[in-house]
Amino acid sequence: MDEKELIRRIRGGETALFSEVITKYKKAVYNHAYNFLRNKEEAEDALQEIFISIYNNLANFRGDSKLSTWIYRITVNTCTNRLKQLQRHRAHTTEEIVNEGTEEEHSLLDGLKEKEEKEPDRAYTSAQVRAKIFERIDELTDEQKHVIMLRDVDGLSYEEIGQIMKLSVSAVKSKLFRARENLREKLIKDDIL
Repeated sequence: MDEKELIRRIRGGETALFSEVITKYKKAVYNHAYNFLRNKEEAEDALQEIFISIYNNLANFRGDSKLSTWIYRITVNTCTNRLKQLQRHRAHTTEEIVNEGTEEEHSLLDGLKEKEEKEPDRAYTSAQVRAKIFERIDELTDEQKHVIMLRDVDGLSYEEIGQIMKLSVSAVKSKLFRARENLREKLIKDDIL
């Protein structure tokens, strides 16, 4: 069944079908929440909050964009709000080391392979490098953090990111360029790139 039919039936009272929406988007929503919040428990809480929000607001979904775009928009807003709440409650956020080998991290590490090949004697351990990359991403503005996560981690197109962040494609490209440059400068200072 296509998404429009699924939404129509859920709105019509077949609420058990909402589990199909959860099944389809749970992994992507969790991964984005985890990569943004950098805390497993917070990401799990955000995941629940996001799907409750999706369910409660499904009647407001007009279908102007794809369902996935609308879900990402809710995810971005929820993660941004949760992060602000966390920052208000904690002066210092405890950083978690990213689990080694997750797919989401590989796209951020692709640029490191060339440096490792040129300097094989350097001791680059992937877990330490990943942790440092995400630490530096955390230092970016929320907008820059989201655009990098949506493009380089979640692999969304410029058009999808534009719809999610309510920006033109050229604005997305510009913001992504600035975010990558800021991140690159930080990683150069850390002697990672």
